[in-house]
Order: sequence, then structure tokens, then C-alpha cells
Amino acid sequence: MLIILITIIFGLFLTLITLPLGYYAPEWMLLVVVYWAIAMPSNNKMILAFLSGIILDIVFGQALGVSSLFYVVLIYFILRLYNSLRYMTIAQQAVVLFFFIFIKQHLLVWLYYIIDRNIEYQALLIGSIISAFVWPLIYYTLRFVRRKFHIGGMN
Repeated sequence: MLIILITIIFGLFLTLITLPLGYYAPEWMLLVVVYWAIAMPSNNKMILAFLSGIILDIVFGQALGVSSLFYVVLIYFILRLYNSLRYMTIAQQAVVLFFFIFIKQHLLVWLYYIIDRNIEYQALLIGSIISAFVWPLIYYTLRFVRRKFHIGGMN
């Protein structure tokens, strides 16, 4: 579990590094949490998604609970589709993740519209596409870490 928390912190670090890109940046923390949900499915991944979303809200100064709500809902759907996702190729998983992240971004736009904040829609779309393209890098890096440290789950 310590290695998983270290990878979440590393995902936060990557998020902070790409902060100047704004909404064009990939969803690093979300991709890390999604990897662990696919690699080792269990209900405690929803707790991990909630906590990483809260951390992201605190770091970015967003409305508290927004990211955590979206992360938990997304991880719930990932866990429900676990059997399908597990046997997809990486490219197919990237397309599915693009779809989920795109819906998450639309919900974020809707929520920010309600609280009267503007978001650049084109940036969110490009950020979703970039997140899908970054997925293979996250997948293979975290799979290497999981195998190196003999973290449970299937190979």
C-alpha cells in the first residue's frame, strides 16, 4: 500500500509540474488511480480515489469535494467494467478512458457554470485527448513498479 501512496504522490507532483498548462494538462492523478483500480480491483480503490480527489481540491483551491466526487464516480464505473477493461489492449483502454475523462470534464464545465466560473471548453477537450495519449506511459510505468515491488494482483 505504501508504493501505491507513493505513486499517488508522484501523480500529484506531475500534476503540479504541468500546472502552467492549465486545462491542457493530462489528468495525472486520475490516471494513476485508474491504473491501480484496473491492476488491483477492490472497493478500497474508491477510498483512494476520494482521498486523491480531496488532495487535488485542496492543492488547486477548488470547491472541496468536486474532484473527489468525480474521481469516485469514475472509479466506480471502472470497477464495474473491470472484466472488460482488463482484457482490452492499451489503445482500447485509452479510448475508454478518453470517453470517461471527457464526460468528467463535461460535468466539471456544468458544475462550474452553476457556480459562475468560466472554463475554456477547447482546453478541456484537448486535455482529455492528451490524457488518453499519456495512458500507455502511465500504464507501463506503473506495471513496471508493481512487478518490481511484487504488489498483489495479476500480472
